[in-house]
Amino acid sequence: MAETFKTVIHEMTHGTDFKLVNLLVAENANLTYEDLNTMIDEPENRWNIHLVSYDTLTSRVKPSSNGRLSHCSWSFGIFDESHQYKTKNSVGWRIAMNGRIGCKLQVTATPGFHSLYDWCYQAMWLFSGAPEDPEDETVMEKHSADALYSAVKSLMHAIRAEDEEAQQDAALRLIQIAKPWTIKRWLESKHANGKPLVRIPKENAHLVDPEWTEDEQPKLKTLVER
Repeated sequence: MAETFKTVIHEMTHGTDFKLVNLLVAENANLTYEDLNTMIDEPENRWNIHLVSYDTLTSRVKPSSNGRLSHCSWSFGIFDESHQYKTKNSVGWRIAMNGRIGCKLQVTATPGFHSLYDWCYQAMWLFSGAPEDPEDETVMEKHSADALYSAVKSLMHAIRAEDEEAQQDAALRLIQIAKPWTIKRWLESKHANGKPLVRIPKENAHLVDPEWTEDEQPKLKTLVER
């Protein structure tokens, strides 16, 4: 995965002021925030892109590593496979929550196979940098992590009560809360019994059948068989 990112970054930044700093290679293992962050006398470093894995980030923030990445700050952070951080009990989750990152972009193509509460934690992480007094309070009231958490509790209560109408109402409320900030493969998100996590009305389901080239088809077949 890291090699893929490295290749893409090199291709996209060729001929620009952006420079990749790969924190996964041995020679960069001891870099600290003083080496990585922009200083007044080093303005050229403001375009640096730092490539790091979840494990590396976690291990280098811990006190046992002398906190080499503890005081780093980034203008923008892209968290691929972000579903890995799905619980407050994870050290990595706390690091991502508390990291000095101006804008966090969470990316995952993995369906929601976990609990709805995991989704709440994802939302809390997503909104961790939100201002306490946002300009548009209505948006935060309607679409924040707190609103999502409240809707999830309502849904859980409706499930325990076996109230199908209340379940449907809560599910629609979940969709309305999350719609502005999440792109989800809803129809692939299922309970352990195989039933859809949230049943979307047919007219709102957008299904796209991918087209595979002749070169890709054998690879896909091998992957499916494995």
